[in-house]
Amino acid sequence: MALFDTLGKYEAVFLEQMNDAFIAINSNWIITQVNTRASRLLNRTREELLHQCICDLNPDGFADDFCDQLRKVFVEQVNVQFRTFDRMLEIWFEVHAYPVETGIYMLFQEVENQKSLEPEEEFYYRSLFLQNPDAVYLMDLDGNFLEVNPSAEKMLGCTRTALLKSNFRLFCTPSEIDKTNRHFQLACAGIPQRYELNIVTRDGSMRVIDVSNVPISIDGRVVGVYGISKDITERKQIEGALRLSERGLAQSQRIAQVGHWELDLKTDALTCSKETLRIFGGEAIEEAIPSEVPFSMIHPDDRRTVKEAFEQAIKGEPLRLEHRIIRPDGMERVLLMQGHAVGDDRSHVFGIVQDITEQKRTEQLIMENQMRYRSLLAYNSDGVVALDLHGHYIEVNPAFERMTGYTKEELLQMSHKQLIPFDQTELEQVKVSWESMIQEGVPYSLEHPIKHKDGYFFEVNSHNIPIIINGNITGYFTICRDISERKRTEEILRKSDKLAAVGQLAAAVAHEIRNPLTSLKGFTKLLQDHFPQEKKQYFDIMLSELARIEMISGELLVLAKPQVKHYDQRNVNEILLSVVALLESQANMNNVEVELKLDLDLPFLQCEENQLKQVFVNIIKNGIEAMKQGGKLLISSERHGLEARLCFVDHGCGIPPDIIHKIGEPFYSTKEKGTGLGMMITNKIINHHKGRLEIESEPDKGTTIRVFLPIFHDE
Repeated sequence: MALFDTLGKYEAVFLEQMNDAFIAINSNWIITQVNTRASRLLNRTREELLHQCICDLNPDGFADDFCDQLRKVFVEQVNVQFRTFDRMLEIWFEVHAYPVETGIYMLFQEVENQKSLEPEEEFYYRSLFLQNPDAVYLMDLDGNFLEVNPSAEKMLGCTRTALLKSNFRLFCTPSEIDKTNRHFQLACAGIPQRYELNIVTRDGSMRVIDVSNVPISIDGRVVGVYGISKDITERKQIEGALRLSERGLAQSQRIAQVGHWELDLKTDALTCSKETLRIFGGEAIEEAIPSEVPFSMIHPDDRRTVKEAFEQAIKGEPLRLEHRIIRPDGMERVLLMQGHAVGDDRSHVFGIVQDITEQKRTEQLIMENQMRYRSLLAYNSDGVVALDLHGHYIEVNPAFERMTGYTKEELLQMSHKQLIPFDQTELEQVKVSWESMIQEGVPYSLEHPIKHKDGYFFEVNSHNIPIIINGNITGYFTICRDISERKRTEEILRKSDKLAAVGQLAAAVAHEIRNPLTSLKGFTKLLQDHFPQEKKQYFDIMLSELARIEMISGELLVLAKPQVKHYDQRNVNEILLSVVALLESQANMNNVEVELKLDLDLPFLQCEENQLKQVFVNIIKNGIEAMKQGGKLLISSERHGLEARLCFVDHGCGIPPDIIHKIGEPFYSTKEKGTGLGMMITNKIINHHKGRLEIESEPDKGTTIRVFLPIFHDE
């Protein structure tokens, strides 16, 4: 912006001496001021121009965008430069429009052949004012700002509008008001001044500036003062640091283990503090030494990097790098070098140096610990997770992802409550252990189920360890091991122990029962033969119950005796048909219809025929007895991959879901007079045949039992 919008008692002088045509309009677009240059260019008198609307002045003459450009200045409050053609005068004008508090100031010139006739000196002067990196401003003789450039706005932290309402003394510190007034009065007296000044900017920060005051003279009379200021705060800070007491600096450097140095690029002399020399392993000498001396100690692999860093520092870039040295005693050390070039010609590089060898070793140890920690997480076969005190996952390892089926991203959005379904009793037990860990840092372990993403549960053993940072427990680690297989093994062992005990008991009971049982049966038959007509129903009951006792003891012997396996190729359909024929009368007596759907192409099985008959007898009898009101028993056979699948479907009373897993355990039965041995023997026989048994049941709707037996045959 030019200096020609100055208000005050010298306004007319400035306007008339300008090379530009000048027009001022108010917020209503009314012309309030013009200079002689504007009257001549527009071919109108001052009186004809004043108090006219600028857009109505020559409605048929100005180009269409003339008013649009002025409107932009009003609305956006920005400077606008444009060219417009006056069709009435047939003249091209170059227009500069500037927003001011009262409206708009316009400077314009006639342009011939699209080439500006503005004097070159005036153009250079305005460019110097606007683009100057130093603060440049114009003051009246009272010290009020009349014009400022953008650098002045930036340095003082105020807008141009605010500054044009203020005095330079507002930014001076109280202790320097008198000194500043003396220099300003001398400038007003026509004597240029240069001095340093402490100021307080609009945001309250303290800055040090280098000030030059130049008087403005018109016709030999001083009418104002130019000010040029340069912010030298950083330079003064550096100079202040350089003026520190050598003794105090040396002591502080020794305590902090930081040395300082200064390199004179003109003489190649390097001045070092005692601490710098100690870091480099040299003697404490006072005078400057050639820069080659410490440079020769730099590790050969780092010399190029150091040289390039100094070259960048000379260009104005900050100097900061880590490099190695080899001291005269042979020790290798790691140094941190920092600094920057000072002086107008950057002929001096000032900096500090710090021995960070131990710090780097510590960083290396920390990095190795982090790598070990990461390895523990990444390669651990157990699931390892970190949780905060609210139970939210903050870290999980791949094993835990595989274990739960969730990705790491999904788990980090979840809490442990979404995976671990504790009931109220378990919660109370866990709460005690949790509080002990949080309050006293005592780890604890427990076994519990975890819900997989697919919906099923699996058992884990979790070990919980507190995370302690700066003496405070901030979370905890949990190491989870899948113990589902172990639980299954324990269950098998438990059942095996129970079967072993049952077998021993069965052998003893069967041995003790069979001899007296034989005697009882024999004498009962003799009595029946001797008294054939008397109390016949009693004899029948006695013989029936004795037969039942004999049957139970026989089943006990099956459990007690090791079974000799003589497997042959047999047609499982024929075995089924023979058993159905055997039990057909019992089915008829219970009003049960047996329906068969057999796969006639089913291959032969490698099996022990009599054992399979016992299996089918137990299952079919259970199905018949379950349908007390009669019904239909569906028996089917089919090939299922490498297995034969035999299905037995009844529509009886069914089995409650909470006890279905107990079917097959010794002495557990859902029947009133059942012993539980039948299904236990069935399970044992199927297992010996490398098969498996599946039971599905729904109370009051029926039960489905599937027997899967492997197929061994030649294709």
